[in-house]
Amino acid sequence: MEVAQDTLPELQPIFTFLNSHQNKLYQEGYFLKLHDLDSRGRPSGDRTWNECFAQLVGTVLSVWDAAAFDAAGEDGEVVPTFINLSDASLRMVIESLPMDSQGGGNLQNVLSISTAGNNRYLLHFNSLNSLTQWTAGIRLAMFEHATLQEAYTGSLIAGKGRMLNNIGVIMERTKFKTEDWARVRFGAGTPWRRCWCVITPPDEKEYQKLQKTLKKRPIYDRSTPVPTGDIKFYETRKVTKKTRPIATINDAYSAYAIYPQSKPLIDQSTLVKLEGSITIHSSPPSTTEGFIFVMPEVHPAVTGFEMMLRWLLPVFDSFALYGRPNRLIADSLDQRGLMFAMPKEKRYGYLEIFDVSSLIHTNGSQTWSERQWRKELKKLTASRMTTEDSPQALLLLHLANRFMGLHDVLTLLL
Repeated sequence: MEVAQDTLPELQPIFTFLNSHQNKLYQEGYFLKLHDLDSRGRPSGDRTWNECFAQLVGTVLSVWDAAAFDAAGEDGEVVPTFINLSDASLRMVIESLPMDSQGGGNLQNVLSISTAGNNRYLLHFNSLNSLTQWTAGIRLAMFEHATLQEAYTGSLIAGKGRMLNNIGVIMERTKFKTEDWARVRFGAGTPWRRCWCVITPPDEKEYQKLQKTLKKRPIYDRSTPVPTGDIKFYETRKVTKKTRPIATINDAYSAYAIYPQSKPLIDQSTLVKLEGSITIHSSPPSTTEGFIFVMPEVHPAVTGFEMMLRWLLPVFDSFALYGRPNRLIADSLDQRGLMFAMPKEKRYGYLEIFDVSSLIHTNGSQTWSERQWRKELKKLTASRMTTEDSPQALLLLHLANRFMGLHDVLTLLL
């Protein structure tokens, strides 16, 4: 990705960080891999364990067959298979996992990865340490991918939003339902469906009641639950009280635009990812934590970027995300903001593999939801930012860059 000179200054840093993330090596090494379930959730046709060499670069896992490596020799070329982990879910199996129903035996230190559709892969490692390192690498890659997309969304609003003639109207607090057609994917790898999307903001009386309550509280006391709305998806535009929705989202913890992988496509892209609690109104209904992709349909003479904002801001307001329905939080130190952990003069990312490994071995982490993982990783990032950006740490870095001796550095600090 080349950052052109005519790129808006608000977007230049995020393009650099997105490029770095896509080329960052998080982990590499050998393990045994089994393709457990196919995209339809059925047992895979080839259920054999194969030794593989793999590299995790960005959120893409490149896997080479180890036997093919040996057969090809030094000058041979082996084509890898690629697994996109940006939307994956992980589960560590430390104790034991049955190898198969016939041969018996158990495996320890297995990582279960569910990806697009209902695909599931099992990765077996030779030690708990190796399992932990790989799990931490994947979690870190997924976390940095998500937070970079949030920062991209914030940079996009700051850089291009101000150029819209009606940006003031778009940024106003949503008080009424927002209804329009959109194409929706209920999970990675699932087909797109054209749905009538209804975004309902919090009840206005509840909102005003909350505002009066907050005025009487200390400025830092925000313990009162914030009223939220919901999003419903229908097959038809003619919605009545008896119309049954396809799906409902009553709770969301993140919503952001997805970078379309090419800068010329930014103006027309409407792709948004929403993460939270999703109820599918099947028989019987099922509620799970997950994500959906939404592409609001574009109106004549309206750019995709503007349509995306018209859809995204009401979503922010409905679930009180990123400082809305008041002002969007611009502070990069605030965990609630779109621009959280956005550095000014350094590489992106404050966490290392060992930081995430320590979280993995925290009591209770095996049962954490993806929402809880995001929260804990942001909390740990905030802690690292405080340490790295403290006056003492910055002074130490400045002096080290000027090749001063350790004795001189300590003398000045003390």
